[in-house]
Amino acid sequence: MSDFIKVFLNARSLKAATKELSIEQLEESFNKLKVILDERYTLKAEEDKLQREKREKLEKYKTLLEQDGIDPSELLSIIEDTPVKERKKREPLPAKYKFVDENGEDKTWTGQGRTPSPIQRAIKNEGKSKEDFLI
Repeated sequence: MSDFIKVFLNARSLKAATKELSIEQLEESFNKLKVILDERYTLKAEEDKLQREKREKLEKYKTLLEQDGIDPSELLSIIEDTPVKERKKREPLPAKYKFVDENGEDKTWTGQGRTPSPIQRAIKNEGKSKEDFLI
């Protein structure tokens, strides 16, 4: 927990921390907190409404299934039998570039992602190009 939150949630600490503020500054802070709190209440009400609507739809579908003579557990068994496609992990790419890092160790880079800083410095300061580092 951050120090700010610790002070903010403790009345005595908060009183000591705001001791030097004027009443106007305290009122301004209070109003800002009130706006934030009102936004939170609004978001919570919207989330609750969406959850309630979803629950009502599920009840409606359950009733429709039962009217058609379908047991909801039968529907679940069909859904669970459907295999889920597994994502295949991609093979790592082979290294295209070789360079020496700050510690004097040989390192490689595939050419994807950010250019390693030793290569960036060599290109900027020494006038080299990426092709100079090709394996």
